[in-house]
Amino acid sequence: MAGDERQLVEAPALEQLKGLGWQHLDGTTLHPEQTDKRSSPKDVLLTPNLEQAIQRINPWISEDNLRKVVREVTLIQTSTLMEANQWFWERLTQYFSVDQDLGSGRRGQTLKLIDFDHPENNEFLCVDQFKVQGPNQNIIPDITLFVNGMPLGVIECKSPFVTDPMAEGINQLRRYANLRNPGDSEGCEKLFHYNQVMISTHRDGARVGTISSPVEYYLEWKDPYPLESKDLGESPTAQQLLIQGLLTPKNFLDIVQNFTIYEPDSGRLIKKIARYQQFRAVQKTIERLKAPGDRKRKGGVIWHTQGSGKSLTMVFLTQKIRRDPLLRDYKLVFLTDRTQLDEQLTATFRRAQGESVLNAKSVGHLKELLAKDASDLVTATIQKLQEDEDFGFACLNDSDRIIVLADEAHRTQYGTLGSGINAALPNAPKIAFTGTPLIANQKTAGEFGSYIDTYTIEQAVADGATTQILYEGREAETKVTGDSLDALFDRYFQDKSPEEKEAIKKKYGTERAVLEAPQRIEWVALDLVEHYRKTILPNGFKAMVVTASREAAVTYKEKLDAIPNAPESAVIISGDHNDKQRIAKWTNPADHKAAVENFKKPISEHPLSILIVKDMLLTGFDAPICQVMYLDRKLTDHTLLQAIARVNRTKANKFSGYIVDYFGLTDYLAEALEVFSNTDVQGALKNLKDEIPKLQAAHTRVKQHLKGVDLQDIDACIAALADELKRQQFEADFRTFAKQVEIVLPDAAANPFLADLKSLGKVVIGCRNRYRDEQLDIVGCGEKVRDLIEEHVRATGVDPRVPPTKLFDVEFEQVLAAQTNDRAKASEVENAIKAHIKVKLDEDPEYYQSLSLRLQEIIQKCENRWEELVQQLLLFRDGMEQEKTQQDTDLGLSDEEGAFYRVLMKEVTEAVGDGAMDEETHQQVLDLTKELVAEFQEATQIVGFFQKDDEMRTIKRQIKRSILDRPFGTRELVAEVTDRFMDLAKVRFK
Repeated sequence: MAGDERQLVEAPALEQLKGLGWQHLDGTTLHPEQTDKRSSPKDVLLTPNLEQAIQRINPWISEDNLRKVVREVTLIQTSTLMEANQWFWERLTQYFSVDQDLGSGRRGQTLKLIDFDHPENNEFLCVDQFKVQGPNQNIIPDITLFVNGMPLGVIECKSPFVTDPMAEGINQLRRYANLRNPGDSEGCEKLFHYNQVMISTHRDGARVGTISSPVEYYLEWKDPYPLESKDLGESPTAQQLLIQGLLTPKNFLDIVQNFTIYEPDSGRLIKKIARYQQFRAVQKTIERLKAPGDRKRKGGVIWHTQGSGKSLTMVFLTQKIRRDPLLRDYKLVFLTDRTQLDEQLTATFRRAQGESVLNAKSVGHLKELLAKDASDLVTATIQKLQEDEDFGFACLNDSDRIIVLADEAHRTQYGTLGSGINAALPNAPKIAFTGTPLIANQKTAGEFGSYIDTYTIEQAVADGATTQILYEGREAETKVTGDSLDALFDRYFQDKSPEEKEAIKKKYGTERAVLEAPQRIEWVALDLVEHYRKTILPNGFKAMVVTASREAAVTYKEKLDAIPNAPESAVIISGDHNDKQRIAKWTNPADHKAAVENFKKPISEHPLSILIVKDMLLTGFDAPICQVMYLDRKLTDHTLLQAIARVNRTKANKFSGYIVDYFGLTDYLAEALEVFSNTDVQGALKNLKDEIPKLQAAHTRVKQHLKGVDLQDIDACIAALADELKRQQFEADFRTFAKQVEIVLPDAAANPFLADLKSLGKVVIGCRNRYRDEQLDIVGCGEKVRDLIEEHVRATGVDPRVPPTKLFDVEFEQVLAAQTNDRAKASEVENAIKAHIKVKLDEDPEYYQSLSLRLQEIIQKCENRWEELVQQLLLFRDGMEQEKTQQDTDLGLSDEEGAFYRVLMKEVTEAVGDGAMDEETHQQVLDLTKELVAEFQEATQIVGFFQKDDEMRTIKRQIKRSILDRPFGTRELVAEVTDRFMDLAKVRFK
């Protein structure tokens, strides 16, 4: 597979990068022994390149200041990887200040590491196989992207034919950055102090993330803007689209400077970069603002569906405006519809821009801020505008260097209010942001201008930016629509007299009375708890209940609390000074804040599982842990789309969001959404029943891999998947099948597929154990599916969580005896030997590599003669370790010396040729081995030896001197042996 990786993925990536203006450099030429760009294998900066770039961009800099800046960049003094990364990004984009006299006295001068205004004034290098020494082992990223000698990007390439190549690539990137298990120091954090993008690609899939991105937040870059996909030829690969859109030098620098942000999240700092639709929307907006024309032509609407990062798009646009020479001095006015969003944007702008944000505290204050000619950033909530009916009809500021940015414009910018803003700021272009599409008969497009950019519901789901929302109606006993309303009223109020019934209808209306009926709410509460326990809780997700009134919300809480062992719930509703205590106790803002914080935590950290609301949290509430909304009220148009989007945020193992309807949404869904065009809301809600055909198709596809094989004959199934590529394709299709079962369960429609799910899951586990293939697993399946498979496998006497038996374990003979035929036995021994060789390879690479070749010879010699093959493999196994021990004893070597001897013997033989390896030369190899191993044994007694540069340099000098003192010694041999000995020493003397 390594050949496929190089030829199909890495080489084409390098070629495309070169075509975009990156210079290619072979990483093997950057070994410290062969270049002056690095003095140590631990160096991650190309210091001479950095120095030259600083002098080129800042020609006035003194030698002292140059050394000072390079030292600061090289030795970042922070405690964590994220702190180092943020410190560097801030210096990269907000620049250094150095004291220097340029003729007007000594003062602070701005120094740049990158010339963002002139991309051509920077050096772009793409380096393949850049080897870096970490604390415990070397890492060798496939492609490292250097700008002015600084490693700003890392690309990991995987063969398209391995199991789950995307996950494998991301896992390797996280290992390199020491993000998997930081205490293990398995990577090289220092390389990622400077990192701006981490990319995993296997040609047909390519995703980008940052140093804080979990797997699910690595996303594709599908748009090569400003080009179009067709400009890259017919059917460009995902890799080609990403490289063109993200890594064109101009775009890459723009992403680093203007489309990167650090934000606190659940008590930790995370780093985000723009998604492709955010980048595209901002670029289009900037182009429109700078184009000639009146304010209406400069304005427009950005519709990016909810959950796709609309608020961050506003932040990125602000960053871009503030750094654009033609736009940076504009006054920016943000109008939002929610205090929460206003506070969120204010905090984010301050962090990202380091700029003061002026929050209008009243209408009068807002008038003052708008009238002031200043390049400031003003925010206001729409409620403050609506407090004053006279606002806006007089001109407050006629400057054309003002931009109005309005959030959720469909709710805030119509009628008198829109006219008022136009009058107050008559020459200000207006940009509208919305997470829901425009209503066909509304005038937003006329008010703001045409669409600037759109990102639809279906596009977001396809990209993995949001999850698909599935609809399930459970309203047979409860729906409040259609002809059933009066019947329901009579049912729930049958104990009331005709006069009392009429009084209830007069006070509340028939619909509200039914929705608040305690008997009905009790039935719904029992049903939703059952649904939650079976469908949502197994994967650790949480729920929201949306009610018709505050009264109904509190009744839901009371009925849920009465259910034995019901999930913990909380009510979040607005308050009124006339509220009775029963309602008032749930209106405290401090309690709301605590409940929201606890709700966002994993269930293992806090048991609060259900939030009960009426209107609060239906817009702007971002909680990826929320997977289901139980809907028991009527919602229409924008309110409906915004509410259901609470369950569309992505999270690991969250394959879909659910809307469970108790009101009767199906009766008015078409009416509720008819105000939108069909294409705009396509895919907003999909019926759970629509998943059944997908499940059937996935089932058919996965069974094709074992066509003609009895699924109950596990050995036959495992044998049919002996080919690695076929096994990987089977595993990928099984995951898709398992995902579809997980989505549909516990619906009865999944039942016909459960028997095959269990059998195929057992095949996956059997293949993992037989072929010692760690990629084959059911860990990525949802909990409902995994529990079914594991229960089935346990019933056959196998613990699915126990790893496969090792070759020399005492239980191996029992495992072998349990195989039903000689072919299965041969396969078990063969793969156990392969796994043993793989584990031991780093300890004695030459010996175990030779065993691997001999194993292949035995397999070929005994092809299809299974009984003979079993015998030969067992003989081979029995002699594997004894043969090595005997070799070392005959040569007078210890086990450690033997491993180093075989490496040195291989390299010397290649250097001098087989014919020159006489007895004298052989003795010199033996003597040199003992001499150098003794050096290592002594040196590694020093605590932290491999982390100490001086000690490492000393041992390398000793290796060099010892080799060059021999007749066969050459500089080429020194370089090769030094690298291999250092790698082996880290394994042998760790």
